[in-house]
Parts: sequence; C-alpha cells; structure tokens
Amino acid sequence: MMKYLQKLGKALMLPVACLPICGILMGIGYALAPAAMAGEVNGYVASGTAYTIGFFLIKAGSALIDNMALLFVIGVGVGMAEKHDGTGGLAALASWLMITNLLSTAVVTTIMPSIAKNADATLAFDSNPFIGILAGVIGSMCYNKFKDTKLPDWLSFFSGKRCVAIIAGVVSIIVSVVLLFVWPVVFTALITVGQSIAKMGAVGA
Repeated sequence: MMKYLQKLGKALMLPVACLPICGILMGIGYALAPAAMAGEVNGYVASGTAYTIGFFLIKAGSALIDNMALLFVIGVGVGMAEKHDGTGGLAALASWLMITNLLSTAVVTTIMPSIAKNADATLAFDSNPFIGILAGVIGSMCYNKFKDTKLPDWLSFFSGKRCVAIIAGVVSIIVSVVLLFVWPVVFTALITVGQSIAKMGAVGA
C-alpha cells in the first residue's frame, strides 16, 4: 500500500511542478493590475499599459490554475502507467470526462431532484482536483491491467491498448454511481468542518 501511495505521490509531482510559475505570473499580474481583482475602486484603474500587461499575465497563469483538475488527470494517468505510456493519460482523460459529465450539477439534479435543494451537495459535483486524481488512478490502473488484453478475432481491433480507454469509461460509470451517493455526504461533512474552523477566529486560523 505504501509503495502504491509513494508512486502516486511521485506522479502528483509532475502536475504540481507546473503550478509555481502560474502563481508567480498571477502574482506579478495582480501587482501590475490590481483593478483586475478589485475593479475600478480605491484608486485602481482598469486601463493603461501596466493594466494590459498585468491582465495578460493573470490570464496566462489562470490557464493552468483554472484547469488544475486536468493537470492531475494527465499527470497521474501517465505517471502511474507502466513505462509512463501515454495511453494511460488518454484513458484517464476519458474517465475524467465521463465522471464530470455524469456528476455535473445539471445531470445530478435531473436524476435526483432532492439534491437541488442542498447547495453544498450540488457543489460536490463541480470539477475539482480530487476527481482529476481519481480519474488518473482509474486510467492508469486500467492501462496496467488491460494493456495486453486479447479479444476474439471479430473484436481484435479493440485488443491491447485500444480497449483501455473503453474499459476506463465503463469503470468510470460504476464509480460515478458510487460517488452519486457517497460524495455529497463527504463533501457536506468537509463544508461543516471548514465552517466550524472559520468560526473559531484566530484560533481556527
């Protein structure tokens, strides 16, 4: 188990390595263009050369920050696949697309209307890094286990690596059904804990 977690940790380092430069770009951007965050208040002006450069840097950094889940999908999918094969990354991406679509707020509230009444629960189905890591694990595990699968002659086109993404999609459907019932409970518990800590003021901080 520890060996598996160490492998996961190493795989996570790949996408995490992309984040510092994004933070630096956004930090410089907000320093040059504070109005991008605060609006044209407190003397900040949303115009001029400094604002344009700062806004450009902010958008460059947020390109990855806003898509952090995808970084984890590809990083974990490739990093944990045997020989770091890109097929694991493709399977992970297929898994992530499947899970995020099936567990999107629009789909979930259609399947389970009662969820729509719980704002915390609906937030649980938005794209997040946890789902990215989970999809990466699913993609890499499916690759490692099924990359050498031999199918009957009439399905031979889908043998080997070609079947990995398909199997990852099927596994993702099953995982989505489980998360449909489990994740809102866990997410709501996390929200409750976070709010409790926030109410503790300086001690909580």
